[in-house]
Amino acid sequence: MSDLYDILDPWGPPSSGATNASAPASTGILGVSNLEESSRRCLDNVALPVVYAVAFSAAQKAGGGRVTRDALQQTLEFSGLPRHVTGQIVLTADTGADSLAQRDFNLALAMVALAQKNMSPTLESVMFHKEDLPVPELDGVETLISSSNMHSSMPPGRGRLDAPDDPWSSASAGPGAVASSTAALGSMSLATNGTETASLPANADSTKKEHQQRTAGRDSSASQTFVPGINMDELQWKLDKEDVSIKESAERGGIVFKHTNYEISTRSFSSMVVRRYRDFDWISNYLVTRYPYRMHANIPPKGFPDNRIKGLTRFASAILRIPFLRRDALVIQFFTNTDEFGHVLKVGNLDMEAEDIDVEDELGSTPWPEVQQTYAAFDDFYAQVARDEERYRTQITSLEKIARYKQAIGDELNVYSDTMRLINAPRESVSGSRKFHVQAASKRTLDSNLNELSMSFSDASLLEKAHGEVQKTISAEYLRRVYDVVISMKLMMDRMRRMEKRKDIQRVCERNDANRKAMAQLNGESPVPDSDRSSTDRLERLLREDAAELQLLNHEQRCIEARFYLELARYKCYESFLQTHYHGYIEEQIKHHTMTLNAWKQAL
Repeated sequence: MSDLYDILDPWGPPSSGATNASAPASTGILGVSNLEESSRRCLDNVALPVVYAVAFSAAQKAGGGRVTRDALQQTLEFSGLPRHVTGQIVLTADTGADSLAQRDFNLALAMVALAQKNMSPTLESVMFHKEDLPVPELDGVETLISSSNMHSSMPPGRGRLDAPDDPWSSASAGPGAVASSTAALGSMSLATNGTETASLPANADSTKKEHQQRTAGRDSSASQTFVPGINMDELQWKLDKEDVSIKESAERGGIVFKHTNYEISTRSFSSMVVRRYRDFDWISNYLVTRYPYRMHANIPPKGFPDNRIKGLTRFASAILRIPFLRRDALVIQFFTNTDEFGHVLKVGNLDMEAEDIDVEDELGSTPWPEVQQTYAAFDDFYAQVARDEERYRTQITSLEKIARYKQAIGDELNVYSDTMRLINAPRESVSGSRKFHVQAASKRTLDSNLNELSMSFSDASLLEKAHGEVQKTISAEYLRRVYDVVISMKLMMDRMRRMEKRKDIQRVCERNDANRKAMAQLNGESPVPDSDRSSTDRLERLLREDAAELQLLNHEQRCIEARFYLELARYKCYESFLQTHYHGYIEEQIKHHTMTLNAWKQAL
């Protein structure tokens, strides 16, 4: 995975469904015990920061010489995480013994560090990030060493135990560097604006207040986590979810020149409307005009009718996954108004102006230098997006080739199975009266076994074809949706390049400086001749116009820079879907190979 992306799961721990889905895979191939044991040993050869040893000594002191489950729970309370998160970490680290070994304690602290960066606190995440784990922040944990009271409250002071080389910190080496901007963006918690508790459940008000009280006393001089104002509705990151189904209408539109109509059924709106391709194209152009500095869905080209329904379905579902598009008045009309869309456009009062952005409200607590530093690396990020485009295009091509190869292998296995059945089929005597010879028992056993082997070849043929179809229709299709996000990001950055105002600002500033110099020369003449009075008035008017134009251009440039910062953060979050995709891909591989293994075992 590219080092530009380090946020695997922006909405918190994985759902129980995903966990349950992965359990059979571990049981069927490796066995749960072996997988868990390898996960628990993943930090044995990793050099951990000193905070791990300090916290373990504190927990030992609090537990009377051994680290009990209660001692671990109290140690984790100094992390500032909600209680339900620390409870989950304790359950994961606990092996059922009377006390926890230092290995299990280190795993718990590693999961705390991941949770503090809004990542999934699981053993799998620790294994994935074991080489670049963030440093856990346990403010005041040293007090457990000097106090035997297991119920002492957490002190308000903030004792920093961070390592200076923490790769997840927001400190940067210098403006314009790719690594600095990446580290700064990697440190963002990507929660809702103004809070660090976006992943908390809605009914956890008391937990939120407790968490806010614990984090209120943090030292402002320490490295901060800047929170941009991103809507973290998890639906937008789930690229496998489709809210729209589209099918070709049986009735074609038009009087003389017929065109294809499409029936659009939307579950969230409980509606069914009829639209033509021109309507989709219009709504796509509207979104680009109305929201020029945002990523949005890509409409498929009109010249590929065979894949058009699939492409239009991806396009429509992508629109309804994005929160700000789902609330747009014209988008709602597009999916709910049963009238012809051309009529809706004629009678509607459309707002075609580009959206106005409240920069301070959008950025939240993010300081402006952070945004400027990120925008200074615009070309570097553009090159990274271009590499992502090439990478995903190659992966999609490879998966489609694998699918075709699977189909070809299945066909050849079927041919081989047919030839084996023909060779071992019962043969009648040429004379018709009696067989030339009676087969021995061993020969009959061999023929029976060969027939069983033929059936195994036939089963393997069906499995290979089915697996190839899954590779083509699911795996490649999901990667194609990630590829669409990359293309959307690239197109948005192209628009920003065309629309940025830095050259215009420089031009107006140069003109303004020239007018000021001319005004200074006129004001230097005392008294001002009547012939120059008109020149003075003209220069004053030009200066006022330049000041107004400069203010407008600066505002537009700030909007572009702020929106780039936020959209880049959203782009990083979309990478989280790869976790879901690759988990499903691995589960499908395990399922396929398990069924293939069982098919071949039938021939033994």
